[in-house]
Amino acid sequence: MKMAKKLLAVVLAGVMAVSMLTGCASISSRRVADELEGMLKAVNDKATVKAVGDDLANNAAKVAKDNNGDLKAETTLQSDVKNELTKNNKLSDSYIWIAYFATKDVNKTVKAQNIAKALISADGIATDKAINSTDVKVGTMSGNELKAGNKFELSMKDFKVGDTDYVMVVVTCKAVAAQG
Repeated sequence: MKMAKKLLAVVLAGVMAVSMLTGCASISSRRVADELEGMLKAVNDKATVKAVGDDLANNAAKVAKDNNGDLKAETTLQSDVKNELTKNNKLSDSYIWIAYFATKDVNKTVKAQNIAKALISADGIATDKAINSTDVKVGTMSGNELKAGNKFELSMKDFKVGDTDYVMVVVTCKAVAAQG
């Protein structure tokens, strides 16, 4: 009986460990998130970046290709990704930035730099670069009444276009009231 209890405890511990890992971000995503956080702290010392599961990036990558399997034109891709990620009013209170690029010879630092270009301008966090910048609302506030908060979430997913490997990155951040 004692052996059965011990075996059951080991099995349950294994099930719990697997369930905790399901939906978690990959090690690669966490490393890129750490690099990106360092870059964002240069313009917002309270910024944090958390790597989350690949659901958002996976959904974005699914609409990134046209019917021929080629990468869509930039404006079409951004529009289609925006429509996919905001349908059913999802993320209506968050800014959404995307970045996608070929991954050949690209390490975590270069990935983070490519992502940072999509988020940062000379004035700080560039909410106007978000694919949904004009649609973000918090209560009755919108537009210049809002700014990006401090907690960014990063979702990454590898995808292939022809013979080229790409990564799709989606970064979200809840909007907050802009103060003076």
